[in-house]
Amino acid sequence: MAKGSKAQVAARLEEVIRIRLDGAQHHDICQYASEKGWGLSDRQVRRYTSQADKLLAERREKNRKLTVALSLARREALYARAVNAGDYRTALAILTDKDKLQGFYPADKEIRELAKLAVQQDKRMRELEAKIDSAERDSATTPTDGQASGPTPTVGGDARPEAI
Repeated sequence: MAKGSKAQVAARLEEVIRIRLDGAQHHDICQYASEKGWGLSDRQVRRYTSQADKLLAERREKNRKLTVALSLARREALYARAVNAGDYRTALAILTDKDKLQGFYPADKEIRELAKLAVQQDKRMRELEAKIDSAERDSATTPTDGQASGPTPTVGGDARPEAI
């Protein structure tokens, strides 16, 4: 098979990007390439797809600030329309969505992870408290052989056995 020119490859990549944005999967791209008469092997289609995906990611990253700014501006315009129409429920939903977009709320996944961690820590604290209570109860009871549970201090003297 003849290799496509740079212009052909660039045009094909743009077409693959376009159909990827429409939700095309590998088999869809293979069929599209076949219908267009590109004469590509399965491996070549995979390379085109990979290159197209990389280009999409690069374009997204370059346009990210603009995209976020545009999204925020659109939400502000919708918010103003909702308030002017007296639709406060929609206005609140728009504000919430805008705040989420700006990162004012932690992600739901983070909240679930924090809650799970808090439950685990609470369980561990209860276990440790139970061990402490058990140890305190054990040390408070006197031994069964009638002796005191530890050295008895002497009046005015040292209670260490080696000092006696």
